[in-house]
Amino acid sequence: MSFDGSFIHSMKQELTALLQTGRVSRINQPYPNELILTIRAHGKNHQLLLSANPTYARIQVTKIPYVNPAVPTNFAMIMRKHLNGAILTEVHQLDNDRVLQLGFTGRNELGDQTKLNLIVEIMARHSNIILISRSDNRIIDAIKHVGSDVNRYRLLLPGATYINPPNRTCRIPLPRPRLMILHN
Repeated sequence: MSFDGSFIHSMKQELTALLQTGRVSRINQPYPNELILTIRAHGKNHQLLLSANPTYARIQVTKIPYVNPAVPTNFAMIMRKHLNGAILTEVHQLDNDRVLQLGFTGRNELGDQTKLNLIVEIMARHSNIILISRSDNRIIDAIKHVGSDVNRYRLLLPGATYINPPNRTCRIPLPRPRLMILHN
């Protein structure tokens, strides 16, 4: 099944019901383009898989145990620094696009409260996982760095201002009217 805007909308509702108000207890990066957040919510641990794989980009709750590398990557270490112990406050979809924003509230190294967004862009070979600070909309890090030589529209580098992906002019579907059959 492809991850289109309608499917992402259903995933957003499922993730909100299952994980909202949960606390991030563990962060692993078993593969270069995948991240697993273990979130403790409603008395259970849930593994949330975020994938920016060019072929199989997705977001899902998984029960499959993954083998983690002995040495964590720089991206995993930055995610641990900023998201370990953070609380998932909201799950938001950008319009009806294939972009899901996970809003977190956490504490920095000084103990001050911070608000972060973990953005999962599910767009085939352009898929990415990006952590931004909500206060100034600056990118903290991205799983795939994209410079100006690759994309003139926006930079996906640490310190750059986050810009939403170009609008695909997709319409939000309206509820289908129910057909009433009258019997004589």
